[in-house]
Amino acid sequence: MRAHRIGLLAAIVTLSSFGCATSPRLKEIVALEGLRSDPQLSDPDRRAFDLLAAADGLLVQASRYWERGNDQLARRDALMGQIKLKTALALLQAERLQARLAELDAEIELSQEEATRLDDQLATDREGIAIAEKLRTMSASSAEERKALSQQMDVAKKQAASEHQRMADQLAAIKRRGDAMDAVRQVELALKTAETVDAPHYAKTKYVAATGMLQDAHKELDAGHWDEAMARATLAQAEATDAVALARPQYEKATQAMSNSIRDRNLEADATAIPGVATRLDRQADLQRLVLLLHGLFADKRSVILPARAAVLDALKELLAKYPSYPLQLTGFTDAQGKPDELVALSLARANAVYWALVSRGIDAKRFSVDGKGSAQPIADDTTSAGRGENSRVELSILYHITE
Repeated sequence: MRAHRIGLLAAIVTLSSFGCATSPRLKEIVALEGLRSDPQLSDPDRRAFDLLAAADGLLVQASRYWERGNDQLARRDALMGQIKLKTALALLQAERLQARLAELDAEIELSQEEATRLDDQLATDREGIAIAEKLRTMSASSAEERKALSQQMDVAKKQAASEHQRMADQLAAIKRRGDAMDAVRQVELALKTAETVDAPHYAKTKYVAATGMLQDAHKELDAGHWDEAMARATLAQAEATDAVALARPQYEKATQAMSNSIRDRNLEADATAIPGVATRLDRQADLQRLVLLLHGLFADKRSVILPARAAVLDALKELLAKYPSYPLQLTGFTDAQGKPDELVALSLARANAVYWALVSRGIDAKRFSVDGKGSAQPIADDTTSAGRGENSRVELSILYHITE
């Protein structure tokens, strides 16, 4: 047991020698080391050994925390170690006083036995009477000493209890301060989270309230008012959490709208870049139609796509595959040369021909609606060959909502 303590003390000395070179040792650690050097603790009873071992462990731990720059935890463990050592000292003093009382009781018992023996010899041995008187005097003196030792033990117990309470109060104050500082840090993190969803804009009232309460919490911390700082931080945390909940849907909606707008502009640019395909934009309220006008896909009065125009369909397939979420409309148109019913049938057949060409290239069929309008919407003078060529077309409309 003693060898164990010597080894542990050597470890503590080693830790102390490698302590922080730029920061003075904490007074709590110095006080703990001073208590540990008390000669009364050099060879303690087994009942105090656990307390000493615990105190030594706390001293080692406090020294390590100090080395790492965590003064708060170092101070806490040093204070706990002092409590352990002072409790051990009180216990050892009490045990030694009790041992002394036991010795005095034994002496009194021996004195009483000797007095009885001398009383039997009193008649014949006057010297025996003198010895008996002396023994009675010793007995009285021993009783007084026992009384004095008992009073000392009571005083020692009261001092240990008072010291224990003082240390407990100090540790409680340190814990409240640590809890308050942690609460303030949590609020700061919550406000940073709120800023990621632009709470200063979308939840301004809640964000400003949380910021003001955080400032109040910092002031209470600086003044040493731990409980008040904790209360302010708790209120600020609630306001910051509400700010995040209030701002997040609006922020996500705005972010999505911005993303959709960018995607729509990219679609328009890519469609305009397809060779041989004209485009126009038709808007109705918030519905936008990007219309691709497909000319020259068919021979006159035919509904079979010319092989030479396959490259246009390939380019359309690449565009539609790049933007797979947009609904599509295919509408066929003809010139006015012919019977209306026949022209409607021809325009629908041409729209269906484009539909199957794109579906066969991998475009989802569920995205399409197909219609034929005949010569209902001419876009050029139908009396000329060039005008009839312009009117004979298939329009591919890409639909999307405008986000502003």
